[in-house]
Amino acid sequence: MCGIGGIACAGADEVPPVGQLTAMAWAMAHRGPDDQGLYRQPGIGLCFRRLSIIDRQGGHQPIGNEDGSIWLVCNGEIYNHHKLRRELQARGHVFRSRSDVEVVLHLYEEKGLDCLGLLRGMFAFALWDQKRRRLLLARDRLGIKPLYYTVLPGKICFASEIKPLLALPDVEAEVNLEAIDSYLTFRFVPAPLTMFKGIVKLQPGHYLTYCRGKVRVKRYWDLPLPATSTMNEDASAAYLLALLQETVRSHLQAETPVGLFLSGGLDSSVLLALASGESSARLQTFSLGFTRGDRPHQGFWELAEARRLARYYATEHHEIEVSPGDVPGALADIIWQLEEPLGDPTIIPLYFISREAALRVKVVLSGEGADEIFAGYEVYLQPWQRTLLHLLPLPLKKNLLASLATRWPAGLPGKNFLRRATLPVEAWYRGVGLTFNEGEKANLYGPGLKQVITGLEPEAGARAYFPSGDYLSPLEKMLYFDTKYWLADDTLLKADKLTMACSLELRVPFLDHQVVEYAAVLPPNFKIRGKVLKYILKKAVADILPPGVIRRQKLGFTAPITSWINNELHAFAAAVLQSQQFRRREYFRPEVVEGLLKDTRPHPARGRQIFALLVLELWHRLFIDGERQLAAPPVDTEQIVVEGI
Repeated sequence: MCGIGGIACAGADEVPPVGQLTAMAWAMAHRGPDDQGLYRQPGIGLCFRRLSIIDRQGGHQPIGNEDGSIWLVCNGEIYNHHKLRRELQARGHVFRSRSDVEVVLHLYEEKGLDCLGLLRGMFAFALWDQKRRRLLLARDRLGIKPLYYTVLPGKICFASEIKPLLALPDVEAEVNLEAIDSYLTFRFVPAPLTMFKGIVKLQPGHYLTYCRGKVRVKRYWDLPLPATSTMNEDASAAYLLALLQETVRSHLQAETPVGLFLSGGLDSSVLLALASGESSARLQTFSLGFTRGDRPHQGFWELAEARRLARYYATEHHEIEVSPGDVPGALADIIWQLEEPLGDPTIIPLYFISREAALRVKVVLSGEGADEIFAGYEVYLQPWQRTLLHLLPLPLKKNLLASLATRWPAGLPGKNFLRRATLPVEAWYRGVGLTFNEGEKANLYGPGLKQVITGLEPEAGARAYFPSGDYLSPLEKMLYFDTKYWLADDTLLKADKLTMACSLELRVPFLDHQVVEYAAVLPPNFKIRGKVLKYILKKAVADILPPGVIRRQKLGFTAPITSWINNELHAFAAAVLQSQQFRRREYFRPEVVEGLLKDTRPHPARGRQIFALLVLELWHRLFIDGERQLAAPPVDTEQIVVEGI
């Protein structure tokens, strides 16, 4: 796992300055503390930071092909590199290392842009084709690894993170007000937007080419849509288990110890069961629980279950306890590492557990993605509930639901469901997890922000991510949307940034594209059977798990943010959101924010809203007000390996 960056110039003779490349590399040193390298030639400059895991002695980057006409920097892991290497060697290609990413170079020589479809893994890479004078940027199918870029006069600059771009003299940290509106709608900033004006995310499953000043972005992968199926349930479950076994085996490739984030729930338990059967070394497992007053916080404590699993599989187990008093001092560092505001409370436990794991291992497995591809959230049951409502006569249905939604007390579960129940799934589902709805935003925004975002419709943009086709069930549309929209820009963004901040590589076997593609074509009744979520996954792994794991109620890996906002963190949030610094921005009406802070009803929507505003304000102070500065690279650059010029 690594950090990559670079500058490509439209002019044939221009060479990016070594000082700028060094500054970019230094800004992401946490992604790769083991090695650094630069490559410079007319038209291109590449920089690289390395966390050495495979071919620890010989995997230096940037790396070139046999004649030096193609150069590569790659962040990620290519899990089918052994197979690809054998095929390429049979065709006469000569390898200079055992590194997994070197196969990308030679595969590109053979297949050109079509090489992307043959790679199995998580990756974001930059490849310079000297003969064509073309830069290729590519990101893996699901967006496990990030890649950002900005187009400037006569050049394009790119990096694994935003901070390396901000280290360049031509790039300023300026707020993208359009992104504020999207963030307060969804709690994250959807690609290709970022919170910085002029800085863009390359979307998952896309590539970008830059040739002689022209930028072209194209999608190379999409999630397959299910068709009418006659699949056999038992055969499907058996195949799924075999596929997961092979996938976990490939994800254990490493020359360093491998760990696992263990919650005690189904997904991490499956990974532990499969990894224990494949790993020759004793696995290290890491679990986290929240405390209040030196006691477990009810509803946010899974350490007992995780401990039982760790004993069952004889792992080397480590536990972390987090209290609300730990949060204020850590939140600024969390946001600094995320680089964009993310109003998802799971950023808190992920930060603390990553710090602990990084003390002992360089690689961890985690269960991200299983809920989105196999239907593991309670919300996926709502199409069935909506079906019951649709049995009512149309006039009665509209009048009844409208009346109930109006009379339903704010804060009680179900109000949002009733308000949207008669809408098409494309309009209804995106509203399930809104932080602020359109009416609430209209009330919240100050005149300046309201004027800037007039005409913007974040929900309409989100609806465009739903697949078309009347033959698709609401569940299939919901899963497609979550996999393509929410997963990359919320779940995977925080997973990458907060683990790599600790020089820790996180691997997500459930999001191997072969697993994802297989899950996508399974019929809906394989994923939800009655009220049983993730039915086919549970059927596939029933015989390899200890008794009771499959029947455990899902808690989720999150934090008690609503309870904290009402109690231990209320004074902290109020101090930030009632400060003169916050008010001077004039983004929001102070009396509306004040009303949110005074409302102490324990409903999740209000807790999410205050937390989202708190994170946004702290982000603004760090990146726009400059309360935290990027570290400067060493003055002496003579020790840096520079290839090319």
